[in-house]
Amino acid sequence: MNISGKTNGYPAVCALLAAIVATFCLRHQDAAATPCANCFYVWQRDWSDKVEAAVRAELDAGSHDLYVLGGELEHEGRDERWRCPDVPKEILRHTRVTTVLRLPVRALDDPGRSAQAVVSRAVALGVHRIQLDVDVPERQIVRYAELLEGIRLCWPTGSGAPRIGATLLPCHLEQKDVRRVLASADDPVIQLHGIDAPKNRAGKWALMDRKTVCRALRKARSLDGRFKMALPAYAYVLTFDSDGAFRRLYAEGLPDDFNLPAGTIRELAAPDLDLLHDILKPPFHLPVVWFRLPVRGADRWCLERETLSILERGERPMPTVEFQVRRGARQGTVDLIARYRHQIPLAGAAATINWGSTGMDGEFFPLNGSRCEKDAVHGRLPESVHIPPFPCGEPFVFGKAIVPGDPRGIAITKAENGK
Repeated sequence: MNISGKTNGYPAVCALLAAIVATFCLRHQDAAATPCANCFYVWQRDWSDKVEAAVRAELDAGSHDLYVLGGELEHEGRDERWRCPDVPKEILRHTRVTTVLRLPVRALDDPGRSAQAVVSRAVALGVHRIQLDVDVPERQIVRYAELLEGIRLCWPTGSGAPRIGATLLPCHLEQKDVRRVLASADDPVIQLHGIDAPKNRAGKWALMDRKTVCRALRKARSLDGRFKMALPAYAYVLTFDSDGAFRRLYAEGLPDDFNLPAGTIRELAAPDLDLLHDILKPPFHLPVVWFRLPVRGADRWCLERETLSILERGERPMPTVEFQVRRGARQGTVDLIARYRHQIPLAGAAATINWGSTGMDGEFFPLNGSRCEKDAVHGRLPESVHIPPFPCGEPFVFGKAIVPGDPRGIAITKAENGK
């Protein structure tokens, strides 16, 4: 046996294996750090278990990067303080997360001081990928550039080179000094949604204006090839007095059971699926940052995750209401289930029920805010039921029934005049 030959070859084999393992790990790290084409904003100020679970699931899936709100700068006289959501630091430090720091317009009065505040917050969080979110007036676009430049100047050496993102509005793209902003930004995002509050209910409003959006996308593509576009996955709620006068805008949504004054009318400014479908195709398409990440069971005013996936594939999702009949826990009972798909409902929907071979004899019990379209009659099943609005994508039981026959023939459809 040539023991010496085997011994001499052993280090070479180990070195070869080490090289293979190192190459694999390096490739794996590079893949993990490669930015995804599309992203989500996570803008929740109150972090619940459902929000955290949705964020961790998205990071595990690895298909989208996340922009997570990490703090909002507030001023009280000459004092500054950060209002911060309770985000786990390991999430903010994840390789697929950019920490968003929101600043008031007042921060542009002293860009140098505000730059120091931003850097201090980033260092405290242990992050170097940040995005600034500021509602910058057009006349202060130069101050915005100075703020970005100041962040780079006062960033501590040895902390890793900062990666700085900046949000811009369509009106900014027409300013000559926007190029100075872009020169200091690594990750520019053009926000395409917003709304001007109408004077009254008869006025016009939209979450996105088609003409403005298309013009902004053409301009963004000509200015800088790094732009992403922020698109809405959520809706605004507008309220009006009984005489039609505008009352208030709720950008973060409004609970259905919110105690509004008597006579208040609610309207919805929802994402335009036709427009989203059009701009997610050439020649307008840019990488998307959806505002915001859908959270199942916790986000009444956001489109479901599947709707956004369909749009990203270049397809047009069609709003529907899906119905299901399920045998109840007790013999002779059934559960009636509804599920809104690809829409954010405001007024609910009317459902027509064909009880099939069970006939019309039986008892119906409306649940979760549903009601019979006509006066309920004891011992008779209703022909139609109004079902309330509910978070899209979430199935919910809108009624239980006691039926004498086979429930497999029961069919439920959305009434043509249902809203």
